[in-house]
Amino acid sequence: MILVYSHKITPRLTYIFRQIFIRILELPVNFTSSIEKFVSHSGPKLSYTHQPLGKEFFIACDDLLFQQGIQEVPIEVSNWSGLPAFFKLGKTSQLPYDVFAASFYLMSRYEEFLPHVKNELGAFLAYQSLASKNNFLEMPLIDLWAVRLKDKLHEIFPELPHVSWEKPKFQPIISVVNPYQYKKKSLLIKIADTLTALWRFDFFAIIEQYLVLLGLKKDPHDNFEELEDLFKEFNTSPLYFFLFAKNTFYDRGVSISNFSFRKLIKNTADLNQVSLLASYASQEESKSLNRERDQLKKLIIKKIDSVRFNYGLLSASSGYYNLLEHEIQNDYSMGYTEEIGYRASTAVPFYFYDLNNDLQTSLKIHPVVAEESGLKRFSNRKAFKRLEQLYNNLPTRSAFHGVSFSNALLNSRVMENNWRYQFINYLEFHAR
Repeated sequence: MILVYSHKITPRLTYIFRQIFIRILELPVNFTSSIEKFVSHSGPKLSYTHQPLGKEFFIACDDLLFQQGIQEVPIEVSNWSGLPAFFKLGKTSQLPYDVFAASFYLMSRYEEFLPHVKNELGAFLAYQSLASKNNFLEMPLIDLWAVRLKDKLHEIFPELPHVSWEKPKFQPIISVVNPYQYKKKSLLIKIADTLTALWRFDFFAIIEQYLVLLGLKKDPHDNFEELEDLFKEFNTSPLYFFLFAKNTFYDRGVSISNFSFRKLIKNTADLNQVSLLASYASQEESKSLNRERDQLKKLIIKKIDSVRFNYGLLSASSGYYNLLEHEIQNDYSMGYTEEIGYRASTAVPFYFYDLNNDLQTSLKIHPVVAEESGLKRFSNRKAFKRLEQLYNNLPTRSAFHGVSFSNALLNSRVMENNWRYQFINYLEFHAR
């Protein structure tokens, strides 16, 4: 066990130290503000305070972990032997940067609690983030800092346990907004689909639409049986998130009363973990979230303790409070819809820290490194090659490689783009 001394043990301090030592590095840690207890401890230990007590492993501290409330934080990012870093320290510190305060800033999504410009949906955008501005969005920077800290500690305390290497977890996420491209839609939407295809001079789409509606062709987005076969073949357990809400301007899916749609969800839930793809409205309205969750729970007769937001997480400063109110345990929205990378600068699941009340919550956040809409900004080959590189660069076995796809990805009509085959190859890559 590593004993940490600090002049004041705060909720922020214990939160980030436990995340780094226990969840990322898998090393036990304890805390004390007693100098006598620290001095008498015979095992590995470090002090995190303003001045060293003696010749111990000392890391100087920034004030962030000892503050309360939210305020502007001056940050200057510089280079630490190839890694971006900030909160630079003095020469007496064993580390040149306060990686604990910096990790807390990034992981708590501190910048999303500060005033920022929002898009038309009300979302915090990637380009505003410190990670994007300083070109480390695709780096699990907190995890890389943690490994560098561990290496330094092993130099001083060789008795610390070495964690054996294992492949990090790959988690495919299937986000189902529209299970069908043409079937089971209202007459108005079917007419709108036809008019849209006419406007684009896409006569193949019109022919395909009516072949599907006449039962002469399979709906190109109805790929659930093939997905099931693929996941079985490659021994992978997916997570399915179904949009199960009334149709609105933002959320246009199949009616929750549709028999075929309900049967599809129940059949999927019999073989897989199924959870709620919460609507746009539910991110702001507690009643909407509660209604959607209860409706899905009654259908599949299973507990719904995980949620992913349709349109992605708008802002950590607002989106998670509804989940906490309804005791949701797991979130799979921590990512950007249009950008590949680590929104919280870590690939390891962590608990949401409520900066408004300065406490760790029970909501566990699972980082999502990429969504299909972000991947499709690149060619199919380049997109999946980047995913492979990101996975291979994960520095700890505690990492979580979550990637969100839609059921439409296997659409055989877009064979010229080869997304279908690249996806299958990617599943094979993780099965090796």
